Amino acid sequence: PADPPSEPTISLVNAFPSLSFTRPLLARQAPGNPNRWYIVEQRGRVFYFENDESTSVKEEFLNITARVRGYDDPGGGYKEEQGLLGFAFDPDLETNGYFYVNYTGNGTTGTTIISRFSSNPGATEGDSDSEEILLEIDQPYSNHNGGHIEFGPDGYLYIGMGDGGSGGDPYGHGQNIESLLGTILRIGVSGESSYTIPTDNPFVGSSGADEIYAYGLRNPWRFHFDREDGTLWAGDVGQDQY
Repeated sequence: PADPPSEPTISLVNAFPSLSFTRPLLARQAPGNPNRWYIVEQRGRVFYFENDESTSVKEEFLNITARVRGYDDPGGGYKEEQGLLGFAFDPDLETNGYFYVNYTGNGTTGTTIISRFSSNPGATEGDSDSEEILLEIDQPYSNHNGGHIEFGPDGYLYIGMGDGGSGGDPYGHGQNIESLLGTILRIGVSGESSYTIPTDNPFVGSSGADEIYAYGLRNPWRFHFDREDGTLWAGDVGQDQY
């Protein structure tokens, strides 16, 4: 066989040297506007700026810091794996103005909250007063929140949920098909309120939570869909060695 290629030389370049953020976790582009980037900060703020290396201006799109437990929570101290963890624009944003977030609320351990918000035309201002909570999932510990949300090529919203935290999944959530923890969930959000269950989710019509798409996970922190064949690739945080 041919010799394997040599390892490439990799260097790090600051793409936007004039901009700074506080614990940025995610970058997004709005449908229909690939030249604008939205940056999600763990503390509960979202900023946007134009995709130009010379830009030095960022604008605030959303601020829900008062609802988010995590980064600098005065009541519970710093919680590394909590905060505003996921953000996704509706595929029909230009029509309905919706976007979705995944954050840990201000409860004792930080309940996972999946919410829908509305934005103005052009998606330059998210309306923090428009929140519609779709799902609230109790968390027994402060870590392993998962946090990612993503629309699949089928138009459904996928939600990454960690196993609830501590270490070694002490409550066995990952293998409990009645629990929403330790899973990737799949729901429909195209209606005017709440959410629907896709009829081909694996446990529809049988034992197991209808929202579950995949289970047996530990902490699916980020995932994405292959652009060519739609395969879901998940980065599941391992324990100790993996």
